[in-house]
Amino acid sequence: MREEPSANLQAARNLFRQLYGDGEIRVWRAPARINILGEHVDYVSYLPTASLPFGSHEHEMIMLFRANDQGVVRGASLDQRFAPFAFTVPARSEFGAQSWLEYLYQQSPPAPDWSNYVKGAVYFVALQHGASIGFDFVVASSIPPQGGSSSSSALVVLAGAAFREVNSIAYSPAELAQDSAQAEWFIGTRGGSLDHTTICWAKQHHALHLRYADQHTELVPLPREGFRWVTFFSHAADKGREIMLAYNERVAVSRLLIPAILQQQFGDRWAAALQRNDDTQIEAMLYALPEALSLDDVRSNAPEAFAQCCLAFPALVQERPAVPLKLRDRALHHLTEAQRVASAVQLLRQAINSETTMRKLGELLNASHASLRDLYEVCTPAVNSLWEILNSDAQVFGARLIGGGFGGNVLALTAAENVEALIARVQENYYAPQQRNGRAEGAIMVSTPGEGSGEVRI
Repeated sequence: MREEPSANLQAARNLFRQLYGDGEIRVWRAPARINILGEHVDYVSYLPTASLPFGSHEHEMIMLFRANDQGVVRGASLDQRFAPFAFTVPARSEFGAQSWLEYLYQQSPPAPDWSNYVKGAVYFVALQHGASIGFDFVVASSIPPQGGSSSSSALVVLAGAAFREVNSIAYSPAELAQDSAQAEWFIGTRGGSLDHTTICWAKQHHALHLRYADQHTELVPLPREGFRWVTFFSHAADKGREIMLAYNERVAVSRLLIPAILQQQFGDRWAAALQRNDDTQIEAMLYALPEALSLDDVRSNAPEAFAQCCLAFPALVQERPAVPLKLRDRALHHLTEAQRVASAVQLLRQAINSETTMRKLGELLNASHASLRDLYEVCTPAVNSLWEILNSDAQVFGARLIGGGFGGNVLALTAAENVEALIARVQENYYAPQQRNGRAEGAIMVSTPGEGSGEVRI
């Protein structure tokens, strides 16, 4: 149980009592997710991929909660941009489905609202476990919303933990992480488990090496002194319908279309190359993929994959049937990003406190950014401009876009003594021309690796 209350705790406690009255309050925290490498690979199904994230010690979301006897969930935030809400916990019989995926396939994505992340977490548990006891909560956060450090996933994890706690449902960190990843699909995306696993499993002074093929997690040491991870928020990622479709397009390509085409073109040769770890053959086969295919093409050439797309991504099939979906570039990002993660793990296991090691790690960050920009196309001009400013500093070893993209944060690896000078440089060259004060608006996060989610002692 963590014993370091957030600076926002007292203000959140005052708001909680104002809204819900006196009584016992429990508090849980979830760290900001800082992903060093391994972006947009946690939903890949055809290739062994991995990520290398950590949880921020300094930046977090906290949730104060208490059970209520009304069978409702009532929520509020210290951030006045997010209006209070309430909803009734559905009975299991109201879902009209036996499984979460069956339920989701029957639903249209809800209109964007922060309450959806809580509803997803609660509905998932209500359907799986028949839970019915509601709770009241207040959240406070130092994670920029829609900024690429997983404030949304932190909310899903905290809501899922609170609902389980008030209903006395036993769970492990692994179960909470995997369930939360699926619960977040309620909003309409079909992402992976990177954010939720990091939030649940993070450990001080370490990154997590998350291998998705076998769901294996191991600790990798990170420097305790001399270096800092600094994220700079550019602009909020657009989470409207068009961006949701763009995100799901990449998931559909990675999870369904690329494996179907690889099976068509190469049959058992692809599986054999993976079994042998034959990087040369793997790369050659990925280069042989079609540059792009439309869903109309997939309907004709890979009907089974098309049927799966209709179930998992109905809006994509309905609204973009003739739009060419890039395959080869997306696959090359998956491959090279997996290679960068493997190289980074090897580097950090050899000499974590070496500046030479950290500069090599920085080169991998820059290469990842270029891949996300050029092959995955999730980088906006504003984000790339920020990246260029960061890399103009000789004491920045490397930087890259983190998160889903289309806005968000850029992560920089720099020497500890350079942090203040770097912040001043970015303020002068990036924020000031936009009439913004990066520090005052909370757009800058200096992070060291800390612990994952858990209860806070108050």
